[in-house]
Amino acid sequence: MSQVRSVVSKEADVWILRLEKANGKVQEYRCTSEGQAKQLALLLAASAPMEAVQLQA
Repeated sequence: MSQVRSVVSKEADVWILRLEKANGKVQEYRCTSEGQAKQLALLLAASAPMEAVQLQA
């Protein structure tokens, strides 16, 4: 099973969701709220059932 690490952080009034995949590549999403960023992380985890996502704020 491959593993994805997700990190939600706030930078200059924008919430950033960064997904770091097992191969070292990082995908970045910008959101207007912390809740939106966390929900997006959960949604992306649900759409990729082979990947485990850990939320860290």
